[in-house]
Amino acid sequence: MPIRINLLAEDQAAEQMRRRDPVKRVVWGAGLLITLVLCWSAWLQIRVGYASHEASEYEVRWTKLEKDFKRVTTNLQQTAEIERKLSALNRLATNRFLWGTPLNALQNVIVDNVQVTRLKASQAYVLTEEIKPTEQDSKKTLGKPATSAEKITLVIEGKDFSNPPGSQVNQFKETLTGDPYFKVKLKRVDGVRLTERSAPQTDPNDATKPFVLFTLSCVYAETLRSK
Repeated sequence: MPIRINLLAEDQAAEQMRRRDPVKRVVWGAGLLITLVLCWSAWLQIRVGYASHEASEYEVRWTKLEKDFKRVTTNLQQTAEIERKLSALNRLATNRFLWGTPLNALQNVIVDNVQVTRLKASQAYVLTEEIKPTEQDSKKTLGKPATSAEKITLVIEGKDFSNPPGSQVNQFKETLTGDPYFKVKLKRVDGVRLTERSAPQTDPNDATKPFVLFTLSCVYAETLRSK
């Protein structure tokens, strides 16, 4: 049997050892991992660049639309303010005080020997300015809308020809206070006050009819309206 001698066996063994070297495998693995990380980073950079480009496009679009947006917002605010004022005017027109109603009610307030000689009416509005909400030291203070208080007074001057003169003034006052219209509209306390009462005097046109002059002040309940 012939004997075979491999003169390259030592070199081949060394080559196999180099191929099986774990350090080389680690180096190859690390290189592959670094390559993957670089590819991932490059991909992220591409996405960031694309997002920045897209954001720039949206910013350009918003710049073009911003003027229209501000104009539309301003128009909406002005429209809301106009609608609020129209609503307030409508409420005022609907609930406004009509002097024909109290004059009609006075026709039902009749007392013998009492004659109404003069009517004087006053209608005033007391305005209260708006209080805007504030925030100081983390404390919020609520605001209040502007308001107007409607104050109405009806002054009735008359003559009492009863016997004795002036004896029917209180009766006229009670009749006025008990009238359904005035009972609802006037203040509950001191709605009708006797502000003046003269001494008995003689009528220049008829000396047989002495009389007493009196004045009643009818104060309506205050009406508060917000603006």
